[in-house]
Amino acid sequence: MSALLEVRGLRKSFADFVAVAGVDLSLPEGGITALIGPNGAGKTTFINLLTGKLIPDEGRVLLDGADVTDLAASARVRCGMARTFQVTNVFPLLTSLENVAVPLLAMEKRALDPVRRLAALHDLRSRAQTLLDDVGLGQGSDRPAAELSHGDRRLLEIALALATRPRLLFLDEPTAGMGSGERERVLGEIRKLSAAGGLTILLVEHDMDVVFGLASHIVVLHQGKVLSQGTPAEIRDDPRVREIYLGKAAPAPAAAAAQATAAGKPILEVKHLDAGYGLAHVLHDVSFDVPPGEIVALLGRNGVGKTTTLRGLAGLTVPYRTSSVRLRGREIGGESPESIARAGVSYVPDDRRIFPDLTARENLRIPLLALGRRSARFDEKSIGGLFPPLAAVWERKGRHLSGGEQKMLAIGRALMTDPALLLLDEPSEGLSPLIVEILVEALARIRESGVTVLAADQNLQFARAIADRALVMERGRIVHSATRADLQRDDPALHRLLAV
Repeated sequence: MSALLEVRGLRKSFADFVAVAGVDLSLPEGGITALIGPNGAGKTTFINLLTGKLIPDEGRVLLDGADVTDLAASARVRCGMARTFQVTNVFPLLTSLENVAVPLLAMEKRALDPVRRLAALHDLRSRAQTLLDDVGLGQGSDRPAAELSHGDRRLLEIALALATRPRLLFLDEPTAGMGSGERERVLGEIRKLSAAGGLTILLVEHDMDVVFGLASHIVVLHQGKVLSQGTPAEIRDDPRVREIYLGKAAPAPAAAAAQATAAGKPILEVKHLDAGYGLAHVLHDVSFDVPPGEIVALLGRNGVGKTTTLRGLAGLTVPYRTSSVRLRGREIGGESPESIARAGVSYVPDDRRIFPDLTARENLRIPLLALGRRSARFDEKSIGGLFPPLAAVWERKGRHLSGGEQKMLAIGRALMTDPALLLLDEPSEGLSPLIVEILVEALARIRESGVTVLAADQNLQFARAIADRALVMERGRIVHSATRADLQRDDPALHRLLAV
């Protein structure tokens, strides 16, 4: 079977970071192919290269034999590519019918025609209604998109993409933030579209139940390269794939792991935490406690809600009103990030957020200027002791630091706020084994200094090395908890929830 999409030696770097490292891929016509990989694997960059949002540094992209590498995104649409996005993109004030009419008019080079004339354009209106019927939105097509449920908005976005008459459709996490009922409905409509023929679907998805329930072929990206590809059964049985989701053998566990102070009052109490983005309801009744002096790992595959949980605790994503977050007995849920930081919570995002034009030393001083206080436990000398590679690069600008150095600097900067609770998002992601070893030892010493740590990660082996216990998330809920002893043994539940 001839390939509809061919990718040859595709590469893309951002400064010193290689996001896509020479990908070769051949995608046959028809069916559903899933693109998976752990956080930081390069999936988003790869899709942006295929669809024209980014131009590669090297390599070629061919659609049905035609080279589209240098074409703009709009030109690729006219060649037969279309995509939906992780965050739904529809026109909220237009009706569903008017939404679909927009790309129909654009494809006829009538994009500037007023949509209000749609009633007089009988043929266009009929085609728009057919597209809505095709995705299960035939009823209520005159309702504004703003009134649609989250699942219906996702289906409407697929209808907009289909209006461009694509041969290749990219779906970016089409079921993210949905409840089980909506998710099954959307998946059913995607299956029907695929079964109708004439359409090839490339699905980017973190939910492994969705991946293995939809795709006939799976491609696994890791560190910007294709690690494996094959049938769902072949991918599930591939030890290399299991390793990147569960992690390699961990460094020696930190000595003298802290014992939970069960008799003491928890430093963090989370009750009924619900949060989301727009209509996407991401967290569902998340409840847990963290005793002082513990390192707790928050585990789960990509897209299950770990980052949203940390952002909710840090005030960067506002929880719903029924949620409660208490720090040392004080309610902080819904407060501003600045207020929560002053209360003693420090958050290190997965992308580090280092100031590129400031030196490492200047980055470290930012919290002192922002909060107007100096840590009694951590200063430049002690941070350098925790992370010895940093001590040699204090005068180097942030943009010239390696990824591991930036990660260490971000954690050091967070410690300068003198936190009671340190929130780490994917701390082990993309780090070399040597830096991971340094981080494991540093976290043990940070805990000994009296800082409680909640670390969201998808690497089971890293969690085994650092954590006193673990909480596991799936689809926005805490579904499993594990003691340190559970982490050290071969817990079937952990493998089921974290592996492919």
